[in-house]
Amino acid sequence: MDAAEALAVVIRGVRRGQGLSQEDINIIGRSHFSRIERGEVSITLDVLVRLAGILDLDPAALILMATSLQAHESFSDGLKRLSKQLTRIKKAGIDLEIGSLARAGKLPPGRPARSGAAANALEANRLKKEGVPVVEIAGRLGISEATVRRYLKTIALSQK
Repeated sequence: MDAAEALAVVIRGVRRGQGLSQEDINIIGRSHFSRIERGEVSITLDVLVRLAGILDLDPAALILMATSLQAHESFSDGLKRLSKQLTRIKKAGIDLEIGSLARAGKLPPGRPARSGAAANALEANRLKKEGVPVVEIAGRLGISEATVRRYLKTIALSQK
């Protein structure tokens, strides 16, 4: 059973268990909702959150039930598995990192700069002003020529 099929079973079961009809779930088109309940489509996180709200559940509960079905385990065993994972996350301090990222707001696109990138950019600019060729700058700093050129271009643009 794939993830969409497992989630379909859970959503249909919860809806029926609460005595709701497909028409009662009016946040998306009935046809689309029907395909979701048959496991024919994957849904976005936004749709999952809206469905969970209509079903008066936390989205995590729907995902937990679906993954438990996939693993052929009871929901309580799935909850134990999840609890162990959350404990490992907390011990590793990953929860603090996630909190820090959330407080920082929307992240800029692309990969984060490596530590020392700002210092390398300044050094590349200094060396270039001394007339050192890009190839040699790259060798001295242990970075690629393309990175040196990007640093120099970024600095040139910021000085305009």
